[in-house]
Amino acid sequence: MALTECLNGHLYDTDQYAECPYCNQGVKQVRFDAGTDSGVGKTVGVLGGGAPSPASEVGATVAPAEYGKVRQPEQDTGKTVAVLQKSFSREPIAGWLVCIKGAEKGKDYRVAAKNNSIGRSEKMDICIKGDTAISRENHARIAYDVKHNNFYFIPDASVNGVYINDEPTYVPTQIKKGDVIELGESKFVFVPFCDESFNWKDGTAQGE
Repeated sequence: MALTECLNGHLYDTDQYAECPYCNQGVKQVRFDAGTDSGVGKTVGVLGGGAPSPASEVGATVAPAEYGKVRQPEQDTGKTVAVLQKSFSREPIAGWLVCIKGAEKGKDYRVAAKNNSIGRSEKMDICIKGDTAISRENHARIAYDVKHNNFYFIPDASVNGVYINDEPTYVPTQIKKGDVIELGESKFVFVPFCDESFNWKDGTAQGE
């Protein structure tokens, strides 16, 4: 007997079954009968109520059609999804950064309702090109707190020259409408979409 475990956690004897009999109905059973010339490698039947294999199959063990394919769990893809994002086809917007000074003066940047990375790289959620004084990746972050409907600016611990309203910033700091954020040689005004009049958690706007 040679026990093995399938992807779904079932134990089965590989000397008898080509594939897990619990996951794949209709798997052929193979019996190796010592001392019987005609019985070696004989396919003796099909699990799940199928008819026995014909005598012509003696010595010919055929794997099921699904043999070798990886079975993926249906209930869980393994990807962690934020609670708010589950009800949206894309990440909902929470606000904007508007560049008022620097290489991309006049451009606006979308702030999603999540933890937004900031840097020059296109991998970043907020990609600021043209300002070489800004790190390629994770110069800072803007986080939206869904539960309390607040925004926080979080500079990287290794970065200097980050200011909010001309005050040096080294730790996570709450930001509000109209705050001026200085990164590298650029300045940005923060404009929230989610505020006291609207938030995605409740999904209602003032006056509705």
